[in-house]
Amino acid sequence: MFEKVKELRDRYSKATTLEEKQQIQKETDQLRVENPQAWADAMLECITESADKAEKLVAKKRLDEISNIISISYIAKEYFGKTPQWFYQRLNENIVNGKPATFTEDEIKTLNFALKDISKKIGSVSI
Repeated sequence: MFEKVKELRDRYSKATTLEEKQQIQKETDQLRVENPQAWADAMLECITESADKAEKLVAKKRLDEISNIISISYIAKEYFGKTPQWFYQRLNENIVNGKPATFTEDEIKTLNFALKDISKKIGSVSI
């Protein structure tokens, strides 16, 4: 059901005419009536997926804002022991080995630690 709900959502967002949107709404209503529990579960999954995507976009925007201030290369090398390309692949969710590269939970913790550590180091400097 989740895949069908996603497909309807995507079709609706791309629909350009009122007739297309009305047809999609009819299909949506039919699915909801046929199996209310599966519909609710699929909707919850869609909402969760959207929230996850939004969270990732916010994080990416925050890192983009500071990338002119601090070195992503430094973070990648010093905190992850990796290349800047590795870091950007995960940040941009590039396709690597056939699937989007993402940060693991541990890597997100490491990134948060790195940002706090750099912040402390900068905050401790005065002239």
